[in-house]
Amino acid sequence: MTNTLRRILTTLAFITGVCLITPGGGPSVEEMFVATTEAAEETEGAMCLMPDGVDGPAEAGHSNGTDAASVVDAASHVVSGFSRTDAEQSRIAIPKRSDAEGGDLAPVRMVVDPYPSFNGVAVDSTNKLVMMSDTNRKSLLVYDRDAGSPTSKEAAAPRQQIMGPDTGVGFVAGVAMDPAHRELFTVNNDVEDRLVVFDYGARGNVSPKRLLYVPHQSWGIAFAPKRDVIALSVQTPNMVVVFRRDAKKFDAPVRSVRGPKTQMADPHGIYFDETHNEVVVANHGNFRPGELITSYTAYDARESRQERSGGDKIDENARGRFLPSSVTVYDGDANGDVAPRRVIQGPLSQIDWPMGVAVDEANSEIVVANNGDNSVLVFPRTADGDVPPRRVIRGPLTGIKGPMGVAIANDEIYVANFGDHTALVFPRVAAGNVRPRRIIRNAPAGRETSGFGNPYSVAFDTKRREILVPN
Repeated sequence: MTNTLRRILTTLAFITGVCLITPGGGPSVEEMFVATTEAAEETEGAMCLMPDGVDGPAEAGHSNGTDAASVVDAASHVVSGFSRTDAEQSRIAIPKRSDAEGGDLAPVRMVVDPYPSFNGVAVDSTNKLVMMSDTNRKSLLVYDRDAGSPTSKEAAAPRQQIMGPDTGVGFVAGVAMDPAHRELFTVNNDVEDRLVVFDYGARGNVSPKRLLYVPHQSWGIAFAPKRDVIALSVQTPNMVVVFRRDAKKFDAPVRSVRGPKTQMADPHGIYFDETHNEVVVANHGNFRPGELITSYTAYDARESRQERSGGDKIDENARGRFLPSSVTVYDGDANGDVAPRRVIQGPLSQIDWPMGVAVDEANSEIVVANNGDNSVLVFPRTADGDVPPRRVIRGPLTGIKGPMGVAIANDEIYVANFGDHTALVFPRVAAGNVRPRRIIRNAPAGRETSGFGNPYSVAFDTKRREILVPN
């Protein structure tokens, strides 16, 4: 058996989750994770996907002849996409019993999305590249800027994929690209609590060039090249922290914007508009006061009530609350508990769970990925109050489904969908129910998504016989 075939076998076993690890030995989870990445590296340009039926060898780019192809085809019957026939179910080796004292059990069935899920998006116009974060497979994908097609049903091949246990890429959200220093940034929103940086040429299971420990629930990245800083939005503490671009390990932020005057509430998308010296933040509206903030990591231990100095007055009756979603705009040099320059909020604005946000600095417009109603909203940059958007991209022809990230470059709007396996590219002035100019697929057309977004629990509704998965 060749090394490549062995890696493919262990890769498929890891992804499907039905490999039985016997007490007598077998590869560990860590070894299989490494094998996953190594197999991806063996197939240049592949996205480490679990194919389905006859799509397998062509999509994954295997080139080892009929043996490897047959392995992929056979394994495609044991992965659970989102449905399986009785015949396919019978192929799975389910143990009749397990050791009463422990042992590994194969699942009876699985709900798993074997393809990437796009989240953040960033465009490098200088080098004609676009990068997106993948929260499902925990990776970064880099494409040619003009990748995709309005009609293709096949997945677009990325230039490179960064993925594996050495990368430090986990439940990633925001991304940024620095053409001058040729660096790629992404921030882990949960669990890992760190920002990782790679060189432009990085691919596969590589260690980051440097890492920076960041507050728990950091989500968005805004890169300001003229200032050589990066700004991060942080959800629960309702704040923005600004670091030097080359900050690493436990380097402290240059400054932060936080407090009740800021009107931030569960911030996600963030953009640093250096042309107009402003920072734009998209807020979901879930507000938790400082008294309820607890420590999650070594970095933000200082924010927990247990670590507070005796000089701070604590309201023991403090409670969280829900506020209308909003976009808040701050002075680019803001520091501390300061009020925003402008706030876009209210029913006329149509803002509903805004995720990514970007500023078209040349044309003075704010673009919002509006997750709540599957739309993209475009406002005048100086919009303030409960005002309607200048343009709205919404409707079945648009293909917008669960938009997470948004970017503007070369008179085009890039939208990263979480609700299906696509990213969309529209003309800058697009409005209404219009088709995208290009579609970047990370899976063949028609592949469903699980819709999972970092699930931490599960429940079974016995009355309706449904599985409930909160995100």
